[in-house]
Amino acid sequence: MYSPETASYPVEQMAARRSSWHIALAALIGQPDRRGLVSQTGTSANASTIFWHNRLRTGVALAGVATLAVLRGIAGYDIPRAAWFVGSGYVAIVLAVGAVLRRTRHASVASFFALVLADLTVIYAAVALFATPSYYAAALFLSLGVLQLAHAFLGIIPALLVVGGSVLGYVALVTDAVERGATRSVAGDLAMLLFYLAVAVYAIVRQARFNRRLAMIVDLFALAERGDFEQAYDDRRDRAQDGLTLVGRAYNHLRAELAALVLTDPLTGCLNRRGFDQELARAVARAAREAEDLALLAVDIDQFKRINDTFGHLAGDTVLRELVEVVTRSARTGDVVGRVGGDELIVLLPGADLESAGVVAERVADVIRGHHFITTRGRERVTVSIGIAAEQVRDPYIAHALRARADEALYVAKRLGRDRVVLWAPGIRSQATPPQSLLAVDVDALYRGSRTMRRLERAD
Repeated sequence: MYSPETASYPVEQMAARRSSWHIALAALIGQPDRRGLVSQTGTSANASTIFWHNRLRTGVALAGVATLAVLRGIAGYDIPRAAWFVGSGYVAIVLAVGAVLRRTRHASVASFFALVLADLTVIYAAVALFATPSYYAAALFLSLGVLQLAHAFLGIIPALLVVGGSVLGYVALVTDAVERGATRSVAGDLAMLLFYLAVAVYAIVRQARFNRRLAMIVDLFALAERGDFEQAYDDRRDRAQDGLTLVGRAYNHLRAELAALVLTDPLTGCLNRRGFDQELARAVARAAREAEDLALLAVDIDQFKRINDTFGHLAGDTVLRELVEVVTRSARTGDVVGRVGGDELIVLLPGADLESAGVVAERVADVIRGHHFITTRGRERVTVSIGIAAEQVRDPYIAHALRARADEALYVAKRLGRDRVVLWAPGIRSQATPPQSLLAVDVDALYRGSRTMRRLERAD
C-alpha cells in the first residue's frame, strides 16, 4: 500500500543516471529525444508550440518589413531587393509549415528543419546586407536567441540544427568577407566561433536538464491522473534549486492527501476498488518475478440488507467500519484489506498458499462470528461468507482471474447456506461440511449437478 515514507523513486533515479550529455549524444548518433517538452506519458505539444512560434515569427517579419518601408520612404535608404525577397520568402515558409501542421497535427523533423533554416537565413541575410564585416559576430548573438527558443520549447534536435546552421552561416559570412578583400583576423573569428560554441553547448546542457526534470513532473501528474501516487519528485537530484524544484516539492506535499482521497474508502478507511486494484497489480508483478504464492479472500456480510432494514443505514455503516477493523486485526501483518462493493471486502495475502489462506480465512470468520457489532438497538452478531482463491503466480496477468475465482467461491458459499469458507479449486477435494470448516469446491461440478447453480447470484 502506498505511504509517503515507503515510496520509491525509480523514474527519477533512472532519469538521473542519463545525463544531458548522453541525451545530446543520442541525438547526434540518430537516437533523438522526440519528447521535447513532453514526457513519455503525455501527448506531444510540439505542434501547438510551433503554432505559437509562427505567430511570433509572422509578427516580427511584418514589423521588419514595415521598418524597411519606413526607412525607404522617410529616410530615403536604398533597400536591396534581396531583403524584400528574403522577407517574403520567410513569411511564405512560415505560413506553409503552419498549413501543414494544421492538416497533420504532428510536428515532424522536416518542419523543425524548415523553420530553423528560415530563421537562420533571415538572420544571416540581414547581417550580410546591412552590417559591415566587423559586426558579423552579431549574427552569432542573434542565433543564440533562436537557439533558446528552439531548445526550450522543441527539444534537442532543433537546438542542434540551430548550432550547426549558425556555424555554417558564420563561416560563410567570414569567407565572403575575405573574398571581397575585407580585413579579417583569423584568430579573432576563430575565438568568436569557439566562444559561441561554448555558450551554445552550455545552454543545450542546461536546457536538457531542465526539460528532463519538467518531463518528470509531467509524468508524475499523468500518473496521479490515473490514481498512481507511489512515485515522488526527488528534489535531491536538483543541482540548482529553481522554480521546478518548488513545483516538485508542492506535488510531494499534495500527493499524500490526493492518495487518501482517490485510493481510500471514505467510510471504512481501507483501500477502495481503485486502490486495491493497484495494490493487487503490484503484488502480482512481484510474485510473478519470484514465482511466489498469492491468495485472495472475498468477504461478504451475510444478510446485510436485513441489518440496514432493521437498524437503519447508519447502523449498517457502523457495522462496515467495525468489520474492516476486525478483518484487519485478524489478518496477518502485511495483508491488505480493500472495500470493493457495498458490503464486500477483499483481502490480499502476499506469500500465502492454500493452507495459509484457509487458516487466515477461518480465523477471520471465527472472530467475526464471536464479535458483537454496535447498532442503534444494542450489540448485534453477524456472520460472513468467505471465498478463497490461491495460486503460485507465474503469469503477471493473473490478477483478474484470481479476483473472479474468489468471487465464484464466495457465491458458492452463499448458495450453500452462508457462514462458511469456500475454497475455489479445479477439482472437488471434499464435500460440503458444517460451518467453521474449509470446503474445497469444483465450481464446474456444481454447475453440472444443479441447474439452480448456473447463475451463482447472491441470496441477499
